[in-house]
Amino acid sequence: MESSNGERALAGVNTSKELISLLESIVEKYDTLTLDKNIEYGEKGKDPKQFKANAKINFDKGNSIWLVDVSSSFRSDRIKGKEFDIEHLKKIFQNLGIDVKAYFILPDNAKEKDIKDLRVFEQHIISKDKVTYFDGAMLMSNFRNLLEQKATQQIQQGQRSNLLGKSGEEILYQTFNNKNNVEIWNNPNNYITQSSNYSLFKTVVNKLTPEIGKITFSRALNSYDTQELKIVRTATNKTYGMPKTDVIISLSDSHNHLYDFNVSVKQPKSTKRKITVHEGSVERLLNDLKHSLPINSKFNDPKMFNQLSTALIDFQLNGSKAKMDSKNLEFLNTNLSELNKWLIDYFVFGINNSYLNKNQQANTLLIFNPETGNCKVSLVNEAEEALLNIRKATFNTPFSWTYPSKKRGKKIQIKSPTLL
Repeated sequence: MESSNGERALAGVNTSKELISLLESIVEKYDTLTLDKNIEYGEKGKDPKQFKANAKINFDKGNSIWLVDVSSSFRSDRIKGKEFDIEHLKKIFQNLGIDVKAYFILPDNAKEKDIKDLRVFEQHIISKDKVTYFDGAMLMSNFRNLLEQKATQQIQQGQRSNLLGKSGEEILYQTFNNKNNVEIWNNPNNYITQSSNYSLFKTVVNKLTPEIGKITFSRALNSYDTQELKIVRTATNKTYGMPKTDVIISLSDSHNHLYDFNVSVKQPKSTKRKITVHEGSVERLLNDLKHSLPINSKFNDPKMFNQLSTALIDFQLNGSKAKMDSKNLEFLNTNLSELNKWLIDYFVFGINNSYLNKNQQANTLLIFNPETGNCKVSLVNEAEEALLNIRKATFNTPFSWTYPSKKRGKKIQIKSPTLL
């Protein structure tokens, strides 16, 4: 059904508000960024407010900027008008010696036809087969990812990984506490309400509860809301580490059925880099393994379990396969793969970890693609299947085994393929 002029105007206002809210939430996290909203510039000696854009993001003390223009829909006549403004804005800033790029953005819940037209426009920008002054065109969620990647580009690797990982948790948390997303889900033909993260909401809900129907309640909890997700403490109140669960999502439907998901969120630096899924002592791993061994495991034999213990402790002490006793290395290469399913559950989700309660153990893995901002959602059985069939790494397991920085001999660190 066609929208009225009034509805289109309101949709435009809401889209601009959603964009600014998104940009403000990102800019406030990085002291290298500043934001100018609803900018107006003009040529020297001409109308000083002739050319406009929704936002200007300043990098490196203003020596590099991004212009951002947004619309609630994709219309060729509207794009041509925006191209005119962007062309002249770029010239103004380039004449000042400023590096400038421009991006055209649609809300995540834009109509399918508008999104299709946006993709076509994006391909023209990439292939450079048409004249355009935009450097990119995408949905708000994809732009969020692009901006975060740019903002963290010059940050050291370890700190950058932490920032991006935390950003992934934050966007999932915000998405399932965003009332607009529930409104859009329940009324998909309402294009007055706009969202900068609906695509994530839709992807996750369709994966976890595809038959949910109308959603009456959506809530997300993270470490700001509950101590359980902040840090893990032992029975003697010693700190153990971080829980596997980063965000708890709760949904209910019109029949008052409640759905809870404990989500582990990962946002790697690149699709080729592995993600850290576990850090801890071999002694703790062996203790948990001893109390949760599969019934048919060869390691129920005390002799075999003792050999396993000796070999894993040898690896922990030395921190690498090259420095291990050759017999211990051979034992792990030959036998450890029998525990691959148990290791996947333990390392990735925290299953059978005696220090983690039911809220701290994850049952869902969400990995953001650093190149697109889109995500892949995997339940436990899906992650098991993918990792069991992947090319094997250290000790013929799916994982790369190493040790945390400055903790050789005390702990091990486990890295997993991204599964993207």
